[in-house]
Amino acid sequence: MKSPGHVWLLGLSGSGKSTLGPILARKLGIPFADTDQLISHATGCSISEIFLKEGEKEFRQHEARVLAEVAAGKPSVISCGGGIILDPSNRKTMARTGTRVYLQVALPILIARLTPSADRPLLPKNQRSVLLARQLSERETWYAESEIKIEAGSGTPEETACRILDQLPPS
Repeated sequence: MKSPGHVWLLGLSGSGKSTLGPILARKLGIPFADTDQLISHATGCSISEIFLKEGEKEFRQHEARVLAEVAAGKPSVISCGGGIILDPSNRKTMARTGTRVYLQVALPILIARLTPSADRPLLPKNQRSVLLARQLSERETWYAESEIKIEAGSGTPEETACRILDQLPPS
């Protein structure tokens, strides 16, 4: 079995990537990175500001650059933006450099988790449930290519991280 290399956390907004990532990284003894945080740091703008000023196409270009930079570094746990898998080259890079983990969460749970959030540029509050369902339908095939699929809608983040650890290939 291959070494896990990077651990790429994938899933829709609200699936728990940013919460689970630091826990998993600590347990593995490797760094944690969040692609959205790296993009914000590199651009000096929030993700919402990038979408507003530059649009989704430019955001996806920032995302691809950040992914390539992280992929070239030492093994890390990476929380990826929900749409990172839309770009075929991103999917190839993640598959080549590590283990992809799809955090599966039922739509009603995602909606409940995202209800307090106002900073989701592709998910305005008044359209959130319809848009999440559409995103899932568009992206599920690519998420499902992940080496590990974990139901992440119940249990504590610590428990979910332990279930992921149990399925990672030995390093």
